[in-house]
Amino acid sequence: MWVDLLAEEIRRTRPAPRHVVNDAKSPSGRVHVGSLRGVILHDCVARALADRGAAVEFLYGYDDYDPLDGLPAGRDDLAAHLGRPLCDVPSPDPAAAPSFARYYGDEFTAIFTRLGARPRVYWTSELYREGVFDDAIRVALDRASEIIELDRAISGSRKAERHPVQVVCEACGKIGTTVVVGWDGALVAYACRPDKVAWAQGCGHEGRRSPFRGGSKLQYITEWAAKWRLFGVTVEGAGKDHMTRGGSHDRASAIVEAIYGGRPPFPIAYEWFLVGGRKMASSRGVGVPAAEFADLLRPELARFAIVRPHFRQQVNFDPGGETIPLLYDEFDRAARAYFGREDDPDLARTFYYAHAGGGMADVFRLRFARVAHLCQIPSVDIAAVAEAEKGGALTPADRAELDARVADARRWLETYAPPHYRFEVQPALPDTAAALTPEQRRFLAALVPLVEQALAGEELHAAIHALKGEHGLAPKAAFGAIYQAFLGKDSGPQAGWFLAALDRDFVVRRLREAAGQAG
Repeated sequence: MWVDLLAEEIRRTRPAPRHVVNDAKSPSGRVHVGSLRGVILHDCVARALADRGAAVEFLYGYDDYDPLDGLPAGRDDLAAHLGRPLCDVPSPDPAAAPSFARYYGDEFTAIFTRLGARPRVYWTSELYREGVFDDAIRVALDRASEIIELDRAISGSRKAERHPVQVVCEACGKIGTTVVVGWDGALVAYACRPDKVAWAQGCGHEGRRSPFRGGSKLQYITEWAAKWRLFGVTVEGAGKDHMTRGGSHDRASAIVEAIYGGRPPFPIAYEWFLVGGRKMASSRGVGVPAAEFADLLRPELARFAIVRPHFRQQVNFDPGGETIPLLYDEFDRAARAYFGREDDPDLARTFYYAHAGGGMADVFRLRFARVAHLCQIPSVDIAAVAEAEKGGALTPADRAELDARVADARRWLETYAPPHYRFEVQPALPDTAAALTPEQRRFLAALVPLVEQALAGEELHAAIHALKGEHGLAPKAAFGAIYQAFLGKDSGPQAGWFLAALDRDFVVRRLREAAGQAG
């Protein structure tokens, strides 16, 4: 399994009694589900290293001293704050969080915590203002020309301006619009230029200030390198766009070695997590929000969706169609493998890493598609159906598992379930039943004695199949007759289990009524 292979490669190439696993995000808006891949990947690797006896610290950073460089969807009111540090942009809800960055960062932290990832969270704005980065800033200012030339040599870019330090303008508070024009060992001279970037306008102020204690920040490539050295990071992955030849990871690696005297961490280049074929960008409101993804699925299943594909496999997650039922089926296979009832070591390890914490109980798992059908039938006792299928009483752990599936199914039915999964038993014979053929009506009449036998769902389903053969009906015609009689549509849940779950007298009355319909 890919997590185990990564852990073994890390141990082989980076032997150390202690590992620091780091991940980070610029909280530039509501975080989308694609960012969860990085958190869960790093969490799994940290778990794997700890399981192998290493001391491990898992860090997650919010780069909230980065400038606001784009307007989130529907937030044109923030235009005046473009270029300011994210930690200084007003919060959407000041009662919930003191800043724009905190509001969205705290929301994302709550999500990945629920999914079982519990890194130590840090905020770069605090580190800058506490002076943690001061030595790294001094080195970057002293050796700015070396960093610029090194960056250009690795990237192949000849941009005229890529100074490694960005100053906070004392006049307008913006950090994305300033350029360093001098450094005397104590103060930086800077200019806040109106035309430095296309997405924000500087105020034109020129001044001198201390770059320390929050007076400036490192440009993100240099900042990445400085973090590796400051925190002693040994493992850090990133999306494949950062890992291209001459890209940001190569540049940061060169800087940490040549300027800060450190070593780049073990790199993990992972593919994008897509929705509808689009790369997600939190600042532009593209894609499914992580909160929506986490609300749709229980923590273990959300983790499973992320962990199951290889990290180098691009994932195009579409919660519509058959995605959720098939994901649940695969999850159940993984559980059987983990508990020794199916021979698939890879799936067994996937189930282990998908677990969000706490005990891992071997419980009865009623198939998700079945649960989704049953929870739409008001008269059905889902626990009783589960006990009948299990062949015994449900344990407290069984019931907790069933409750989680019912909750997932109801959320899915309300949001992404395709139409053929949704149905409602009609209180009266649907008008569409008038179109039933004589052959279909005879089939429904012949079905009455079978229902009166009080057969279990599986037995009744098999009997219906046999009956349609006796009547020479195609499956679509036979089952369509049942669905038209009860639902007013051509498709629905598995007919035997469906009819067995309904009140028997009601089913008999409806079948007789449909069979006697004039046509």
